[in-house]
Amino acid sequence: MYVGSDSCKGCHKKTYEGFVMTRHFTTFKPLEKYDIDLPDQITVFDTANQQSPVSVTLDISNISGVMADKYVVAQVPVAAGFQNDFYRVASLEREGDRWKLQPAKTGDFDNDGTEDWGAAAYSCGTCHSPNLGKIQDEGTIGCESCHGPGGNHVQTANKEGTMTVSQESCYTCHNSNPKQNDQGVWIANNHYGTRNYFASKHAQSEATNDCLTCHTPHTVNKDGKTVIGDDPANNCQKCHAQDMDLNKLMWVNPTDPTGHFTKDHSFGAMPYNELGDKKDSEEIEITNPDMIKIIEQQMPKQESK
Repeated sequence: MYVGSDSCKGCHKKTYEGFVMTRHFTTFKPLEKYDIDLPDQITVFDTANQQSPVSVTLDISNISGVMADKYVVAQVPVAAGFQNDFYRVASLEREGDRWKLQPAKTGDFDNDGTEDWGAAAYSCGTCHSPNLGKIQDEGTIGCESCHGPGGNHVQTANKEGTMTVSQESCYTCHNSNPKQNDQGVWIANNHYGTRNYFASKHAQSEATNDCLTCHTPHTVNKDGKTVIGDDPANNCQKCHAQDMDLNKLMWVNPTDPTGHFTKDHSFGAMPYNELGDKKDSEEIEITNPDMIKIIEQQMPKQESK
């Protein structure tokens, strides 16, 4: 039984106060957290069903929340006839100190000559709002997203062993191994996650293969990162005598100027300039035979564990 993160703060006050500052907890927020003028209702069409357009009028008060300060998400009633439960029904745009409600998609979906608002697919919920439909008023990544349902832990007197967590909880969302596209070309996964971590010496070592060596899920540093300490390089010096240039070791996606995606976690095993990437494309191709050999030899071993 899920009981919500608020149930944890009574006994774990310091941990809770740190956790609610992390990007995990703040990735999905109630719409009322934003300074914005809102209509009472919005009408949206199911954009996946343009042959037989279906629309629904939603009360703003029933909006589930906002993902990443951008996507306004709502559950569409089953009776509306939409294909899925949750949709991006609108988006937010910042205007100075305030926000403006915008459509998620636009088009003449009912072919009446006027522009309509369209509901877009919401495929991000598994990681960005895993508690939607599980915990009332808490759609975001909460304590139970990693630790599992806390009902038994809250109710029992002997709490030892009633809540567990492992590194596998991190891999639920933070697993960014490369994939082959339709043409069979290896592509570096660009989304959130431990990009190419499988190739690192850390991943090959039983002693250092632990996210919590460098990361802390329950607090943030001065830059708002869930990294131990304000200078991430200090974590390297726990084991490495020499100074580490993390900007060199952990390359960023050159086609991602806003820093949306996480840095490379191969720690030098798969440097960007050796991947064989075609720099004129948005994808990061891996065409160097030496890098492909690393993928074929090492990645299956890690994924089979």
